[in-house]
Amino acid sequence: MKNVIVGIDFSPCSLNAMKHAVSLAVNLKASLTLLFVISPDEKLVIEASAKDKSDIITFAEKKLTELVEGCKKYLPKDTKVQYKIRMGKPSREINTEARTQGNAITVLGTHGCTGFEEFFMGSSAFKTVSGSSNPVLTIREGINISRDLTDILLPIDDSLETLQKLKVATTLAKAFQAKIHLMGFHSGNYPEIKRIIDAYIQKASLYLNENNVRFEVIDVDTSNKVGSVIQIAKERNINLIVVMKEVESAGENLFILTQFSEKLVNRSPIPILTIPIDSSIYPKR
Repeated sequence: MKNVIVGIDFSPCSLNAMKHAVSLAVNLKASLTLLFVISPDEKLVIEASAKDKSDIITFAEKKLTELVEGCKKYLPKDTKVQYKIRMGKPSREINTEARTQGNAITVLGTHGCTGFEEFFMGSSAFKTVSGSSNPVLTIREGINISRDLTDILLPIDDSLETLQKLKVATTLAKAFQAKIHLMGFHSGNYPEIKRIIDAYIQKASLYLNENNVRFEVIDVDTSNKVGSVIQIAKERNINLIVVMKEVESAGENLFILTQFSEKLVNRSPIPILTIPIDSSIYPKR
C-alpha cells in the first residue's frame, strides 16, 4: 500500500478521517492524496450557473491547499502530498482514483446508521466500500480513537476467503508494531465448522510467526457475529478491525454487502478496514 487516498468534503467527519490517513501515510511510507468530489447530482451544483461552479472549485482549492499544508507538518519531507478535485458520483470517482493510482488504501469518514435505516443505506462511504477493488478504511462520525495502531482484530470464520485479510493486516501490524488478535467465532451447535476455523487459525498463527508479528488467539462461541466482534474489540482496546468484503448478488452486474459486512461498517465504533475478495480462489465453473 504505497498510496493513501482520503475523501474530503470539509466536514468534521472527513477531517477526522484525514488525520487517520496521515498516520497511515507516515507509517506505510506512502503518498497522500486529499480527494474532493463535486457531485452533479447535488442540488447546489445542478442549479448553479457557470460562475457559481467556478466559485465552488475556487473555494475547494483554497481549503484543500490549506489542508495539504497542514498535513505536510506531520509527514516526512520527501512524502508526496497532493489534492485532487473530480466531478461525478463520489463513490465512483473515489474508486476510480484508487484504481488509477494503484496499490492504494482509501480512507473515509462515515455517518453510519442503525436499525431500519440500514435497509436504505446510501452513503458515499458505504457505496465506495461496496464497489471498491482496494482496501477501504471507514471511520464513524464522532469516533475519537488512537490513530497509531496498537491492536488489530481479525475475525476468522469458515469462509474460503477469510484468511485473505491476513496479508494486509500483517503489513499494518509490522508498520505500526501492532499486535494482532485472531478471533475465531463459531456456534457450538456446529462442531465441523469449528474444526475448519481452528485449522484456519493454525495457518494464520504460522504465517504471523514467520513474519515476527505479535498475536493472540480468541475463541468465541456465538450466534451474534456483529455484536461479538464489537464487544471483543471494546474489551481489548482494539483500534482497527479488518474484515473481508462479503458480497452477494443483487441482480445482473450488481452486488451488495452481506448483512454482516453492512452492519459492521455501519455500527462499529472502531474503524473498519474492508478488504476486497480475490475471487481467483473459487473453483472455476
